[in-house]
Amino acid sequence: MRRFLTALACAVLLGAPSFAQVVRVPVLSEPVVPVFRGPVVSEINSQLKPLLAAETVSQLKAAFQANIAPTPVAATPAVFAARAAITQAVAAPQTALPELVKSLRAAGGEKAHKAADRLTELGEMLAKSKDGGKSLVEAAQALNERFDGAVAAPGEAVDLSLVPTNDEDGVSEKKAAKKLKKEVKKLNALEDILAAAKTQSVLVVIQGMDTAHKDGVIKHGMTGLNPAFVDVNAFKKPTPEEAAQDFLVRIKAALPKPGIIGVFNRSHYEDIIVPTAWETMPGETIEARYARINAFELELARRGIKIVKVFLHISKDVQRERLQRRIDRPDKNWKFSMYDLETRKKWDPLQKVFGSILARTSTWYAPWHVLAADDKPRVRLDFTKLLRKTMSRMGLKYPESPDLKGVVVPK
Repeated sequence: MRRFLTALACAVLLGAPSFAQVVRVPVLSEPVVPVFRGPVVSEINSQLKPLLAAETVSQLKAAFQANIAPTPVAATPAVFAARAAITQAVAAPQTALPELVKSLRAAGGEKAHKAADRLTELGEMLAKSKDGGKSLVEAAQALNERFDGAVAAPGEAVDLSLVPTNDEDGVSEKKAAKKLKKEVKKLNALEDILAAAKTQSVLVVIQGMDTAHKDGVIKHGMTGLNPAFVDVNAFKKPTPEEAAQDFLVRIKAALPKPGIIGVFNRSHYEDIIVPTAWETMPGETIEARYARINAFELELARRGIKIVKVFLHISKDVQRERLQRRIDRPDKNWKFSMYDLETRKKWDPLQKVFGSILARTSTWYAPWHVLAADDKPRVRLDFTKLLRKTMSRMGLKYPESPDLKGVVVPK
């Protein structure tokens, strides 16, 4: 099971026969999937910089071992995504590296092109060395093997205790509400083009603790969009029939069609979260799901589905206030379940598993975005702004119009 990704990996024989071996990295062949612009591109640039300061391959390997191989400290999901992208590229310099360069150039933007140039320079350094940079390639292969289909090794995680749950430097609540209207208006225009072109779709994956405002960011952050082109699915506990199937079956059935913005309120990640926190499944089965999810999302990206993964990060104190409000207010009672209190008891295990997911499934094509969720108006704005920025970078265009010269509507 843990080797599931092998079937979806690129079996590549490296040029030098003395160290040729099969390297398990995602296939980055056509269609080229653009790297997700923003923090991931910035991190790729940042992590490549110390490598390119090296003058020899031995220095290059030392820089890799010092800056890339160790578990990142106080790292964001983008740090893990960039680290994995560079590792996969160096592990297969004749295949994965040039393909990642293509993906960066396809992403567009000055920073992405800069990262592509730096990666190309790194590849040239390896090619000019006598043995193709054997020692560095082997070091990258070893690290990639530790990831085992994920983008971080077992035990590596984002430390959520170091991530703010409130954007205190953000705009005021009043300004946030005003800006939200403008963002939704821009998003509506992009939705029109997406729906008209029907060449791509968007999948928004929203995860978070109970009361993290998952329903709220959908309701307020997407109000004003044409509901005909939005498909929202909430994934609850699987039915007996769903539980008997592969965990991705119900997810695949709900994927957005071309031209549609699909929203998952909870998602396939529940099939890692719940069995891990409640210890209801063998560790090997859970481990295999990290690789399967990454491979599944890469398949979606190749099909033209842009994946926007959002983790709404709430503090334990704010969750308590919101749960108590649901109990105290009659108009909120319907939202409360006694099971919410049982879930709250699992706060620490759940924070750990979320941290693991944010590190091990934050890929260059579908990274996680952690949004501070203690303040509702601000997180609504952040959510909509993220979605608008993402769609504005998708190269959306209206379909080519037919020749209508001389066409007149009859009276």
